[in-house]
Amino acid sequence: MLARGPFSFSGGPCMRDLFLLAAISASVASSLTGQSITPQTVRLEPSAWTATDSLRFESWLSQPSVYINRGLALAHDANLINGTLDFDIAATDRSNNIGIAFHARDLDHYEAIIFRVGLSGTIDAMQYSPGLNSLAVAWQIFYGDGANAAVEVPRGRWRHVSISIHGDSADVYLDRGKDPALTVPHLVVGKDGGGKIGIWTGAFGAGAYISNLQYTVDPTPHPIPAPPLPSGTIADWQLSQVFDASSQTPGTLPPLASLHWDSVHAESPGLVLINRYRKAPTRGAPQDVDSILGGRVAGSKVVYARTVVTSARADVRKLEVGFSDGLVVYCNGVPLYSGAHPSGLNDFGIWHPLGDAVYLPLKPGRNEIVMAVTEYFGGWAFSARWDR
Repeated sequence: MLARGPFSFSGGPCMRDLFLLAAISASVASSLTGQSITPQTVRLEPSAWTATDSLRFESWLSQPSVYINRGLALAHDANLINGTLDFDIAATDRSNNIGIAFHARDLDHYEAIIFRVGLSGTIDAMQYSPGLNSLAVAWQIFYGDGANAAVEVPRGRWRHVSISIHGDSADVYLDRGKDPALTVPHLVVGKDGGGKIGIWTGAFGAGAYISNLQYTVDPTPHPIPAPPLPSGTIADWQLSQVFDASSQTPGTLPPLASLHWDSVHAESPGLVLINRYRKAPTRGAPQDVDSILGGRVAGSKVVYARTVVTSARADVRKLEVGFSDGLVVYCNGVPLYSGAHPSGLNDFGIWHPLGDAVYLPLKPGRNEIVMAVTEYFGGWAFSARWDR
């Protein structure tokens, strides 16, 4: 008879063999699911972190904690691709933003779930936002269904957060609830990311506390299919280097042959995510409406994107465009459309794939389409698809 305990029982050899076989099968099943049974704790001490700004390690609300006031900090030893992140967050009376980073390669490439304390209870209180080529996150591009959730972010008490990451999707749970408060169907950092874990509070200061940061690795492979692009999407483009917007003449193209061009491609849900290829400014929302409409805001950046369309005949075709934050459309060197959607002027600068369009006069044969895309902060992208 085996000693009594968690697996104790009485019986003969056959019963014992059956029990041992069941235990082995359960172990194998656990291994096949890939879920580690032992959470790993991230050390909350200075030697365990690399940060863009200073961190404070102290007790807060009776828990050992780390306070991040500004920027991003990555843990040295943690590595998580698929699995679960668990942590507690607590805001002070001054707190503004706080978030968790994962799938990070470095301080400029990562996924993030961010909480806006000052917008607690609104749709902007929690958001998925990727960081690409910048400390800032592309919140203007990934907004609404699958990116935002109206949750409470209280001050002066802890709230538990659990993020289940599987392939290119993630579920966010609050206070150990059974149903996710937010499901992110498509994480976008992908090949540009890694497995590091971090904490984030943006560039503006007035951060918050995180405690009990743990992760549980799931080594099971999770296939990541490439989502299809919307019908009519122009997928292939060339992208120029970055220019100061104030150095360019609105409505006039620079000599295109003198620019440096890289081939880029549209991605789900049909946009060219310029943040993936170019470093964006972090100056904040512009305040001078005249400068915005004139395309000459100091500190803003612009890139040019070009593609070639072949037409069998002379034709006029409607092209639907989406962008953040400013756009000028040229066809065969002629400016035909200008729009501005920066935060503070129009809809917080949120990228929308529909709603703006331009009619392009195509000539028989080769036609060159150029987009001049201006960025202030918060997300740099454009989309173009033919009207169906």
